[in-house]
Order: sequence, then C-alpha cells, then structure tokens
Amino acid sequence: MLFALLLAAAPPIHATTTWNGPLLAYSQPAPDPTQATNQDRITPEVWLTRAASKGLFNAVFETNATALSPTNTEWAFGTLTNYASLRYTNWLAMLNGASPVTLIGQQMVVHLISDDIYLSVEFTLWSSGGSGGFAYQRSTPTPAILSEAGINNGQFLFSYTADAGVSYIVQSSTNLADWVSLATNAAPGGPVLFTNSTDPAGTGFYRVIRLPDP
Repeated sequence: MLFALLLAAAPPIHATTTWNGPLLAYSQPAPDPTQATNQDRITPEVWLTRAASKGLFNAVFETNATALSPTNTEWAFGTLTNYASLRYTNWLAMLNGASPVTLIGQQMVVHLISDDIYLSVEFTLWSSGGSGGFAYQRSTPTPAILSEAGINNGQFLFSYTADAGVSYIVQSSTNLADWVSLATNAAPGGPVLFTNSTDPAGTGFYRVIRLPDP
C-alpha cells in the first residue's frame, strides 16, 4: 500500500498580501497582445502583455500601452522583504525616461492594486527595435505546507497549513491523472487535519488545492 502527498495551488485572490512562493518564469511567445498565450494572466484582474513596441499594459482593461499602463498595477525597485516601505508608481514613471532594457537583472516589486497583492519581478529579456517580446521571473502564491502522512486505526491522515477564510480542496487519485474531490474546507486558520479510510490493496495520491476567494 503506497500513499503520497502532492501540492497544487490556484492563485488566491485577496487571500495574501505578499506572494513569496517559488519563482515562475514567463516569456511572451509572440508580440500579439490579443492572444491569451501572449498574456501573463497573474490574476483575473491583471493580464500583463506587450505589443511589438512600447511598454507593458493590462489586457483586462486596455488594448494598448498608455502613460498610465499597466492599469491596476504600481511598481517599485526593491525586494519583497521591504515591500511596505518601497515607493510605488506607474510603469512609465518608474522608468524615468530610461529604456525598459535597463530593467533586466534589477529586483522589483509590483503591487496588484485591486487584489492588494505584492509580488517580486525580475526581467530577463526586453526586445527593442519593434520586435516586441519580454520575459521575467516573478514570485507565486505561498504554497500550503503538507505534513508527513500517517495511518491510525485504518485511517490515512495528514495536515496542511491554511490561511483563515480561504477555501481548500483535498483530492485523491490512483494514477496522478484522474482526481476525485474528497473535502472542501473554509479554513479557520492554522493547520487543518484530513483523514480518509485506507484501501489495503490500493495506491493513493493526495493533493491540496488552494482556491481563489469568491
């Protein structure tokens, strides 16, 4: 009998102040901002993209870059450790007349205003000369932490960390392809204990998904 714990997380909306989870590398495949594949859809309120020229904009609210783009964001140089003391402004004001190419390798924090989320961003590519395209690494939501699993009186059990008021789904699978939802909990905060009857002849995998707020 084999059991394994996995972790999956949907980006939480309004659930946290800072995202300091694992870095995600995004690279715009082509400078066509109308296509979903060319938008980094960070949350339902912020889809960062770029045309063949000019700066970033938010495809949720805009069709091109303006002096105040990307809408619903503000930017600062610095790190998440000091996010509360940084001086935020819009993208163009942050550049202060410099080319976006100068951002490559610099540590920045972006504030998603309506979501009240802060995340780190570091550009790795900015194409110039009308060729479009950009790439960066950004932080992701802090994942839930799963405890070591155990079996007690025929029950498989583990616990996971949870933020108060955020909903989590526990799912199981026998093949890592087909998942069945076993429980949905609106966490009161702190560790949440999950138990399930064991199958002596089976192999089981479990994962916890953190849901967006309504």
